[in-house]
Amino acid sequence: MSPKRPALSYALTLLGRRDYSTWEMERKLEGKGYQRDEIMTAVARLREWNYLDDETYLRRQIDKYLVAKKSRSYIRQRLRLAGLDPQLVEDGLDLYYPADKEREYVQFWWQKCFGGSESAPDEKRAVIRWARRMYAAGFPVEEIRPYLDYNKES
Repeated sequence: MSPKRPALSYALTLLGRRDYSTWEMERKLEGKGYQRDEIMTAVARLREWNYLDDETYLRRQIDKYLVAKKSRSYIRQRLRLAGLDPQLVEDGLDLYYPADKEREYVQFWWQKCFGGSESAPDEKRAVIRWARRMYAAGFPVEEIRPYLDYNKES
């Protein structure tokens, strides 16, 4: 049984709630039971009207994740899961998220976790736990390692 609303109408409703990549929109419409030709017609119209644009979607998502201070690796994974072309993702990250920004974010998360003090936290386990979380969040080891070295003497 096909849906009663036209695919274009449903897609516009979805876009009123949040941004979608082209791939996500196609999957969403398929999940609602629309036929492939109707989906492609709706997507083409949305692209023509600039309501559906993967480059704009990429930029908005990167901006959102930058505000949340996420790692490049995390953002890369999320954008690829949204069906964006890997080359478009890499170009967007190079353009909008300089690699040295991760160092700044690691420092932010260190200060948030252990305060603004320049001295090392007293408990070595807390530092190790923090480092594991940062690594799991996709931050590069090279940026995390200097903070682990604070406790070398202890």
